[in-house]
Amino acid sequence: MFLIDDLLSGDTRSVSRLISWIENGDERAKNALKSVWHKTGNSYTIGVTGPTGAGKSTLVNCLADYSSKQGHKVGVLAIDPTSPFSGGAILGDRLRMFSSQNADIFIRSVATRGHLGGVTPTIGFLVNAIELLQKDLIFIETVGAGQGDVEIAELADTTLVVNVPGLGDEIQAQKAGILEIADILVVNKSDRSGADRLVEELKMMQHLGELESWTPPIVQTTAVEQIGISLLWENIEKHRSFLGSNGLKSVRLKRQIYELQQHLRTSLYQDKITELGSKSLDSVAEDILSRKTDPFTAVDEIKSLLK
Repeated sequence: MFLIDDLLSGDTRSVSRLISWIENGDERAKNALKSVWHKTGNSYTIGVTGPTGAGKSTLVNCLADYSSKQGHKVGVLAIDPTSPFSGGAILGDRLRMFSSQNADIFIRSVATRGHLGGVTPTIGFLVNAIELLQKDLIFIETVGAGQGDVEIAELADTTLVVNVPGLGDEIQAQKAGILEIADILVVNKSDRSGADRLVEELKMMQHLGELESWTPPIVQTTAVEQIGISLLWENIEKHRSFLGSNGLKSVRLKRQIYELQQHLRTSLYQDKITELGSKSLDSVAEDILSRKTDPFTAVDEIKSLLK
């Protein structure tokens, strides 16, 4: 009960502990979240995705600092790849990202835990934890896993897709699905050669796509020089106004359904694995290794046992 009181009062150390529990799948996280759930759900989330090298961390740094100066209470989740040894975040975005000394901004680096969607599967609960610090605006920066990062669109109220000129085939491959997830298109490092051409290509894609009533604006920035940040923030606010109360509720209902599905999959999977037992899995793995069976047949047989 002592921890719950600390969480409800917005104690930073207690919230950090809760975040660690959530990351590690600790049963205490579930019990704590049950007790504080009524105090969550009040933040506006902004997802920032795009390829490695697009300058996402610098951009988030600038946006967090700018929005904080506008009166927002800001949190940042920087999602890193997972270390194969420790299982934790390996880039330490929170250490390299914020040169700002703004103590009002809460920054946490979390790991994907091997999840392929560019975000950690517990991201919704991590956002809920940060909300206990009375943060009304939370930025989520993904690892930059290319088209795998489309998952962020299911988890954020506004999604920024960041591109830069000069990334070659990698960026060309990503462009195909870019309009499907972007609420705002950002061309960062726009002082580079090829920036104007990239903007024109994105404009052409806008005309080809089946767009809804909101057309993703294209905003040029050079985050390292803090150029274009105020214009980008203005467009974020425009998108938030566009969503309005009804549109925002629809977005959040869709997100809650998505998160519920993810939680069900995880919970059911863990229950079934526990039911099966490690010895059974060891035996099946040995059969696959010795080529007595194949993994596809083995999975089908396991599924039939668990029905």
